[in-house]
Order: sequence, then C-alpha cells, then structure tokens
Amino acid sequence: MKRIIAMCIALFALMGAFISSSAFAHGERAQMPQLRMRTVHWMDVQVSTTKLAVNELVMVKGQFMPSEYWPHHVNSIEGTAFLNIGVPGPSFVRLDSRVNGTPMIRSTSFNKGELYDFEVKLKARKPGRYHVHPVINVEGTGPIIGPGIWVEVTGNAADFENNATTLLGKVIDMETYGFDNVKFWSILWFAVGLAWFAYWLTKCPIIVPRFKRAQELGADADKMITPIDRVMAAVFLLLTLSLIGGSYLHAQDQYPITTPLQTGRVEVPSLEREPNPVSIKLIEARYRIPGRSFRLEIEVTNRGNEPVSIGEFDAGSLRFINSAVRKVKPLDESDLVAPDALRVEGGPVAAGETKRVVLYADDAMWETERMTTMIASPDAVVAGMLFFYTDRGQRYLAEFGGPMIPVFR
Repeated sequence: MKRIIAMCIALFALMGAFISSSAFAHGERAQMPQLRMRTVHWMDVQVSTTKLAVNELVMVKGQFMPSEYWPHHVNSIEGTAFLNIGVPGPSFVRLDSRVNGTPMIRSTSFNKGELYDFEVKLKARKPGRYHVHPVINVEGTGPIIGPGIWVEVTGNAADFENNATTLLGKVIDMETYGFDNVKFWSILWFAVGLAWFAYWLTKCPIIVPRFKRAQELGADADKMITPIDRVMAAVFLLLTLSLIGGSYLHAQDQYPITTPLQTGRVEVPSLEREPNPVSIKLIEARYRIPGRSFRLEIEVTNRGNEPVSIGEFDAGSLRFINSAVRKVKPLDESDLVAPDALRVEGGPVAAGETKRVVLYADDAMWETERMTTMIASPDAVVAGMLFFYTDRGQRYLAEFGGPMIPVFR
C-alpha cells in the first residue's frame, strides 16, 4: 500500500510539473485554435531588448490584422477593443501605447482586414524572466493573445521608481500616492463597524438564540429592540452620515480641480498601404494527423510586374518558413518559428499569371502548441496569412480562410 501511495504521489507531482511548465511557457496555448487562427493575425512582433535592469525601458512593436474570417459566435473586434500587454503579475509599468500613432489610453475598435502598427513602451518593475505578449482585449470575448518573447529583468525591486507629473505640475510617487489616505479610511470604517458589532455583542443572547426568539414573537419581534438600541442606531447613523459628508467637503477643499475617469473611445486612422497585386483563393485545406502536416492548395493571382514566391505561412502565431525564399533565425528555443518547415510546390508566380500552388507546413509545433484540437471543432474553419516576396525583397500579405478536412491516416 505504501508503494502504491508513493507511486500516486510521484505521478501527480509529475503531472503538476508538466502542466505548470506548459502554462508557464506559453499563455497562448490555452486558447482554442479557432480563436488563434481566426481572430487576430500577429506579425513582426519584436522587443527592443531581451535583457534590461529595473527602471530601464523596453519597447514592444509589431503589426496585427483582424481576420476577415472572424468566428460568428465570438464578439467582434469591430465593437470595443483595447491594446494591452500580457505578463505574469505587475512585472512592468506601461508608460505609453499606440496604434498607428494614436495613443491607446482609451478603448477603440479595429476593422477586419485592416493592417495596424502597434508599439508599447514598458518600464521594468521587478527582477525575473518574463514571457511578454501583446494582447488585444475584446469586449465580450476576452484577451486575444499574441506571440510571446522572453525578457529578463535584473536589478533590485526596491530601486524601482515610478514618478509622474500631474497636470498642475506636481510630482507624485505612483507607488505610494494616496496609500496613507486609503489606510486611514479603511481603519476608520473598520473601527466604526467593529464598534457597532461590539454593541450588539452586549445584547446577549445573540445570533441563534435571538433569531429563535424573533421567530417565536413573530409580528411582535420589534419589541426586542429597546429604546436604548434605537438611540444607539441613531448615533451610529448620524456618525456615518457626518463622516461621509465631512470627507466629501474635505476632499473638495483639498482637491478643488479634479478630472473624472475617462470612458470615451478613440478612433484609429487606417494605415496607408500600397496596392496589393497578389490575391489568393483557397481550394482545399487538409491536416494530416499522423504526419502533423498541414496541406494547402490555393490559387494565386499576381497582377504585379514582378514574379512572387511564398516565403512564409503564419497560422495562430505559428510561423512556417520557406528557407529557399528567406532565412529566419528563431530568437530562442521558445520562439514559434519553424525555419525550414514550409514546402511549396508550384514555384514562383509570374507577373500577370494565375496558377495553383500547393503548400505543406510540416512540424511538431502543430501538436506541441495544441493546435491539433482544431479537428474536434464543430466549426471546422481555418484561417492564416501567406507572405509573398519579390526578388528585390518586397513583401505582400494575403489572408486565406475556409473549411479544413482532417486526414487520419
């Protein structure tokens, strides 16, 4: 029996370690493949540095495009959305965030199929190693998590400074500002509540016996309240109203100029883009489970003046690279990049040509990143981005989407 118990404990410990390590590494794994593939396409996400000290700054930049194939059962990003950063705990302070140059201190909405540039400035607050993700919070849907990048913060948390200058020119410490006031009022109201409770504790018996007595008296239960009880209730009511009114007048005198919390929306202008000469049409999408292989057959139309080749395929923040067209080196072992996992049959698409091209994205990331559960979805629709390149390095983006057929052998 002891051996069985020891084996069970070891098994549970192993399962816990596996689950915690998986969750710790990638927050985006927890989202369903349909959300990752058909909501927001993240591109070119990068950080200005992967190692900094407390009080130093790091910039998170990149692009994103809301999908044209947004799930119908999920609240749209064209409603209300907010750009944010996902990190474990209060590890950084966000100093500034912008989309297409517009400050993101308020909520906004984003149009499907539009391309947006974003940048977020962070200040390191606590030492540690953190997986930093861009996030778009969508009302009614929740956070749409982008690809994460490991950032290491060194130094001492006690050295952190977070000062801000108010509109009246006063410099305040955001870490401690107003804390004494909060502490004072918390203790005061606790003391008032405790005094009210202590008074009724003197009215023995209390709680259960008193409840039974009130049930026995029925409509005459009010007789249990004595004139002294009513006087004390009036005293506490007067004290409470006096504290509320007095604190309001004191705050008005202490802070005559106030600004209410802002709940308005801001409009983000569209990003100017060059005309895209490349368009695609999905013919067939298949995922072969035994080989962890995603097969796409598409029809590509090139209306430009130069031939184009497919250099990259992105789906759910997974990047599959055609090494014959471009070279990409993963940032680290956690970077979701397969540098030589995209095979293209059909070759470059010449200027003015329309032809069929077949792509194979083969890599274990489909399984390790929990994307294979897309085969169990009642809405078996997939979406992704294809990146076309000319010989001179010009890049064109094209989104595809449509039904996916699983292959079990």
